[in-house]
Amino acid sequence: MKYKLFACDLDGTLLDDKKKISKKNLQYIKKANQAGVRVVITTGRSYNKTMEFIKTVDVPDPAVTFTGAVIYQNGKVLRETTLKPDLVYDILIHLKNIGYNPIVYPADNNKYYESLGGKGTEYYRFSRGFDGSLIHVKNLTEKQWERVIRVSVIGNVQDMLILHRKVRERFGDKVTTVDTYFKEWNVCIFEVLDHRCSKSKALEFLCNIYEIGREEVIACGDNNNDIDMIRWAGFGVSMKNGMKDLLNEADYVTERDNNNNGIAEIIEKFMLNS
Repeated sequence: MKYKLFACDLDGTLLDDKKKISKKNLQYIKKANQAGVRVVITTGRSYNKTMEFIKTVDVPDPAVTFTGAVIYQNGKVLRETTLKPDLVYDILIHLKNIGYNPIVYPADNNKYYESLGGKGTEYYRFSRGFDGSLIHVKNLTEKQWERVIRVSVIGNVQDMLILHRKVRERFGDKVTTVDTYFKEWNVCIFEVLDHRCSKSKALEFLCNIYEIGREEVIACGDNNNDIDMIRWAGFGVSMKNGMKDLLNEADYVTERDNNNNGIAEIIEKFMLNS
């Protein structure tokens, strides 16, 4: 067996547009796992909003959540990587100074904000379906922050380009920045995480534990926050419905999309017949 670990994104990849996992995808995940492939869900979601899918997939392997910041196994934290409090403060000040409205995601499963800005309505609709409570505070910089997983900003595609540039110019290699586009809400989410966080770094951590080489890893996704993962993996796959930048980076693009058992296609073609 050439491949020993399959890293699989959730939204737009394993999940169809109705946020369901098809019976065929589940069937092939089970076949891969029985053949000795570790199946690792890798998502930007929190664990609470990943847990139902972890249970459905029903494999014993870890799950990478919060874009690599928190790794869970059997419901327990295997690794948690958070932003230092003084860095959180500096990030908040910087984002506000350049005209953006930050949202703080600490490990208490809530989200804290002062203002949601021009994309507030879209984000509110988006947030209701995801993790935790959305809590308004008067001044984010007056709160004592502990165990902050990420600081986010909502906006459009042009905002993402500006944010990546300005945050990296200010903080350099102290942080990781990623963005994700959610077509159903027409909203982009920009994330600032600790420099040790990304999907690829989480996979590298797990591969070191399991003594698996990166050449033995297949990673599959559909969005911009999957780019580093498919670059890092020995074999990087984009779903047919993937974002343009991801499609350009992939070693393989599926013939079927997330609504038509694209994951089963990958497993059958590259794991069961290799």
